Amino acid sequence: MSPDIVAAASGAAVSAAAGLGIACAEPVILADGANIIVHLSPAPVVAKVAASTPEVRPDSAAWLQRELDAAAFLAAAGAPVMAPSPEVPAVTHRSGGLVMSFWPYLRPATEAPPGPATAGSMLRDLHAVLRSYPAAVPVLAPLGDIPAFLARPRSQVSPARAAALAAAFTRLTAELDARPGPVQVLHGDAGAGNLMATAGGWIWHDFEDICSGPVAWDLAPGVASPYMDTAPFLAAYGEVPDAGQVQVCAQLRRLHLTVWYCLYAERLPGLAARAGELLASWPAA
Repeated sequence: MSPDIVAAASGAAVSAAAGLGIACAEPVILADGANIIVHLSPAPVVAKVAASTPEVRPDSAAWLQRELDAAAFLAAAGAPVMAPSPEVPAVTHRSGGLVMSFWPYLRPATEAPPGPATAGSMLRDLHAVLRSYPAAVPVLAPLGDIPAFLARPRSQVSPARAAALAAAFTRLTAELDARPGPVQVLHGDAGAGNLMATAGGWIWHDFEDICSGPVAWDLAPGVASPYMDTAPFLAAYGEVPDAGQVQVCAQLRRLHLTVWYCLYAERLPGLAARAGELLASWPAA
């Protein structure tokens, strides 16, 4: 972890929480990545503090607010999701120049991932509820991270590597555009890692990337994951769209992952090797 941003995020979360009447005796860092997740112990509240996201999402507060709104809607509709914390208003908050949202602290019942049938059926059911989501959401919003990253002057990616990423982005988005089909509201980042096992069963969380687009975008993480058995996953989901569209989305998600690992590596050096591996998978033409 990068001590400076982690300490700043922790301090900002404690300060913002105190202003909302939530006392924190011992903040505990649960995760450090795109966001820094802070358990405001002993309160049953977690702060999600934007950390790396502002580097490619200057309006990161809007993304966090969309997540809060979607989670509140889904919870009210009876979907198995992590709802916003009932301890504070479901809006974004700022402290120390950082933006954050607040969520309930839930202890995972297991660290094991869901099985493919569970992941597929839960995604199917989530999509069914999301079809009635009334708010407007951007089209495939996460894809904007890629050109935003490549435009950053502080990027540690060489010009040749950056050119290869840009070329892949242009090619793959053109291929996706050439495969039009039905669109709907999506989770946006529907990998198995965003399913949490709780005492009451599996729940979805992390709706920051909520967007609209083809269901292939949400199916792609399960199809591309080396840890997911694709056949039972797709069978549990049910009707699967154009297989070619799913494969294009899987490549776009890998490109998105490459950009994010490069971004992580700028402040988390331990991830530099993985970033290098992903970069090498996009050779220059």
